[in-house]
Amino acid sequence: MKKLLLCLACMMFIFGCESSYFRNHSNELKQETSEKKEKMGNETWTEIPFKNDGEVVLIPVESLIKTTKAKANFDEINKTLMLHSGEYQFYLIDTVPVVQKNGLLLPIATEDFKIIGDEAWLSVAFLQEKLGLMVKTQNDKTFINTSKIIEPKINNEVTELSYLGSVENVIEIMDILESPIKGAQVDTIRSHLPGAKRAYRNGVHEGMDWYGFSTGVPMNEQTKVFAMADGIVVRADHEYKRYSSKEERNQELGIAAEVGFTPAYILDRLRGRQVWIQYENGLQARFAHLDRIPEELQVGDGVSAETIIGYVGNTGTSGDVKGDRTELHLHLDLLYRGELFWKGLTEKEIEKVLKTIFTN
Repeated sequence: MKKLLLCLACMMFIFGCESSYFRNHSNELKQETSEKKEKMGNETWTEIPFKNDGEVVLIPVESLIKTTKAKANFDEINKTLMLHSGEYQFYLIDTVPVVQKNGLLLPIATEDFKIIGDEAWLSVAFLQEKLGLMVKTQNDKTFINTSKIIEPKINNEVTELSYLGSVENVIEIMDILESPIKGAQVDTIRSHLPGAKRAYRNGVHEGMDWYGFSTGVPMNEQTKVFAMADGIVVRADHEYKRYSSKEERNQELGIAAEVGFTPAYILDRLRGRQVWIQYENGLQARFAHLDRIPEELQVGDGVSAETIIGYVGNTGTSGDVKGDRTELHLHLDLLYRGELFWKGLTEKEIEKVLKTIFTN
């Protein structure tokens, strides 16, 4: 009987301790996970986690959507982020210094979107300048003004405007363009056209290729590439870093083989040195594999059809990592408000568009 009473006493002591432990830690957890709000004047400021990455202050996207009414879709495989805030839709790719805002391209710093571990982070500067949020740091804490947070709205106009849908619409939009290489005829070899398979990276060709043997113009590293029309430079890879070795490039191709498609961040690296241009009518161009870019060409510069934006190269290709000067060509992607121009077109329709636009 004494033993039974002793056991019961021990059990009551243990459960009492556990209850006290969970009660105390529950309060701690609530403090850690609940939003800390402070009234500053007539405004409400909510504390949000942050970290310093050098001189850049970063906010975790997961905490951002909990604190504000923003919505986000972070794709770990593609290393992309789709963010909805108010009437704005943002699309970002890791290491790419451009954001797509409601279909239009805007330059950003590479530090504005970071992936640390398995989390997506945005800089305070991006939240302030692109999302229009009021963020401030005070006493080693970071706060977001949550007095007037706008609910995300589905902006169907963005999707509708980005889809051209017919040969006539595409030709009308692309009619502003001149050839990117003077005297070159458009290349209509099937494997060089948009939509052609790219088995080596488990993907498809998103743009068109301009090779010397197929365009009638000999090409080398001195061949000039022109901007094609009036627009604004939104990306210029002056600080481009080549693949360090064939093995590094093959490692990324191995990732593509494993997942069955080319992740967005890998595809961007495979394009090599690039210049991106946003044209006045919503059309966009990605010039890829460039050997070099004129030093005077900078992000934010206005360009015309006579502006040299770079020189033909092979950066990002197998020829580049081999160092044998093979694969010299211009790769050109054309998009309209973030969508590839050839979406919904047949191969014959794509060929018709290109011949109509780029025939001298």
